[in-house]
Amino acid sequence: MGLSVAISIALVGLVLIQVQWIRDTMALKDAQFAQSVDNALVAVSDRMERIEKLEGLREHETGRAIMEHIGGPAPSAADSLSIARPLTLGVPDTTMVQGESVLAEMVHGFLYANAFRSMDERIDPRLLDSLITEELAARGITGPHQQGVFDPRGRAVLLQPEEGADTTALLASTHRARLFRTDPIGNEHFLYLLVPGQEGQIWRSMSPMLIMSVVLLLVVVVVFIIIMRTVWRQKRIGEIKNDLVNNLTHELKTPISTIALACEALTDPSMPKTDQQVRTFVGMIRDENKRLGILVENVLQSAVVTGGQMRTRMVDLDLHALLQDVVRNSEIQATRRNGQIELDLKADLHHLQGDRIHLTNVFYNLIDNAIKYTEQEPRVRIGTRSDASSITISVRDNGIGIPRNEQQRIFDKLYRVPTGNIHNVKGFGLGLSYVRSVVERHGGTIRVESEPGRGSTFIITIPFEHGSSDPDTARRG
Repeated sequence: MGLSVAISIALVGLVLIQVQWIRDTMALKDAQFAQSVDNALVAVSDRMERIEKLEGLREHETGRAIMEHIGGPAPSAADSLSIARPLTLGVPDTTMVQGESVLAEMVHGFLYANAFRSMDERIDPRLLDSLITEELAARGITGPHQQGVFDPRGRAVLLQPEEGADTTALLASTHRARLFRTDPIGNEHFLYLLVPGQEGQIWRSMSPMLIMSVVLLLVVVVVFIIIMRTVWRQKRIGEIKNDLVNNLTHELKTPISTIALACEALTDPSMPKTDQQVRTFVGMIRDENKRLGILVENVLQSAVVTGGQMRTRMVDLDLHALLQDVVRNSEIQATRRNGQIELDLKADLHHLQGDRIHLTNVFYNLIDNAIKYTEQEPRVRIGTRSDASSITISVRDNGIGIPRNEQQRIFDKLYRVPTGNIHNVKGFGLGLSYVRSVVERHGGTIRVESEPGRGSTFIITIPFEHGSSDPDTARRG
């Protein structure tokens, strides 16, 4: 029990740790995703601002001349998307210093001039969308997105896409960056970005790791269940075996003590012995010796079935004749309790291939159980019927019956239906296990129909060796 609790606690702890690890990993992935989106927005803002300045220089004649002088040809509109790096200047000289001074004054003028322009004029929607898509893709983020430019009061200046854009969701988004941060004057405008399905993208990125974690966790749980079932079964078998040893000891002591007492009485010279007393003592020894033989036979049968080495010698059998012999030898046991055994042999075909010894033991076991587990005068009825392929034997009694929830377990090895007092009916739970093994060895089946207080009926079906539906061939059965 302590081992089960320890293993259960360890498994629960492992599951909790795994769940917490997954939650922490999800939180970390979510933070990384958010950081990537924010970085993409900052990069877009910087590129938009550089593009605006360079476009202004390109449109100014003096600026274009200076750019051609210090850095090569002025960039065209088609080059705007690739402008993300500083210009490479040549070796400075006096002309260059003068050019840079003029350039600085021009840029300063552009800044003041652009600060008073509207955002509609300063932002190209297609360029903005392209920059955002490019920056997100560079960070491994793909899929649809929405963006919008809003003034400080939360009014939309630019929405993409124009149709279907969720203004409320955009304003609630935590992903935003200020546009044109170097403007010396003017209102601040912010670029908001909404990435639908963010959680789905995170799950997809983690799916291989999550699948492996779940598979490994399931393997651990399955192994745990198998181990616990094995431990429980071994514990139960151990308890049953202990009960078997206790019962066996109790059963063996009684006949041994009786035989010892009878032998002492027969060998005691001081005790007078009449012919009747001698016959009585000899009968006691014979009966108890027979009882010991039955006990040993039960244990041997159990060992043979367990080892899977049951050997059968198939011969042609007249099952009706075999049943009549078994009943004749069992009638004394029933008569002692004022009971009787009836035969109702209605099978037209009653010859089959079978092992005489094992089948005889099967019916002895069933009749013995029918008599032992009856609180009143035992009434046992054995019937047969047949068809072209099999013969069915039923053994019905008026015993105590078997609860429905126990009926599938009575054929298990060493199992006995609980009756309150473990010694009220002698036995070891070996008989029905042996019976089932013999029947199955003959290719047959056995089942029980029973209700508590209304007796039981054991039904055995054994197929004929040929299994033919041809009447001429069936006569061999």
